[in-house]
Amino acid sequence: MGRNLLFVNKHREIITEFLREMAGKEIQIDTAEDGAAAAALLKRREYQVLVTGLTMEGCNGEQLITYVNETYPNTVCIIYTTNVSAAQLHFFINKRNVFRVFLRPMNFHMEFTGALEEAFEYYEIKVRDNEKKALRQEKQQEYKERMEELERRLENQRHIRGEMVRYMRRLTIFSLKEYTGDRLSPEEEKRLEKFELGLIELCCKNEEEALQKAEKAVLRIGEVVR
Repeated sequence: MGRNLLFVNKHREIITEFLREMAGKEIQIDTAEDGAAAAALLKRREYQVLVTGLTMEGCNGEQLITYVNETYPNTVCIIYTTNVSAAQLHFFINKRNVFRVFLRPMNFHMEFTGALEEAFEYYEIKVRDNEKKALRQEKQQEYKERMEELERRLENQRHIRGEMVRYMRRLTIFSLKEYTGDRLSPEEEKRLEKFELGLIELCCKNEEEALQKAEKAVLRIGEVVR
């Protein structure tokens, strides 16, 4: 994608001046005379650099910059105005991520050209950083969904195992006792019931070990991802 720039100023003569100074540069420049018109252009395409004044009808420069920060975070913002206070300067640089502030009149060739080149380079850096951030967030979301699915499966297995154990325990009174010829003494019945419950636990042992290993795996994966 070639370089592009949106220049916003309420004065037509300043727009004309800017276009004249930028003539011959390989930059596609669009212009707007107020914040509303600029917002309409922003919706049509992504601009790498925004150069805006502050005092405009309706949506002013501060509101436009805030809108760009929130909606088009890659776009690099530059202020070009006739007057700005120290408090405004601090606010725009520290709170609104403004890249540079220039006051009219200025020497475009001495001051602005170098800053504009840096702004386009900064745009490329922001794009790469945001792409990496989006990729990390996508991977984290994918991991979260996988872990949630695994947890649902583990919980389902634990539920099935619990139901099976409770069912088999209810059957103990009908199992081996039915095959004894003589009536068992209370002590023998107790030992037999203990033996049957031991068989049930043995049948479930492998499944329980598998569940424990899966749970440990979830914890290890979580430590790595974090």
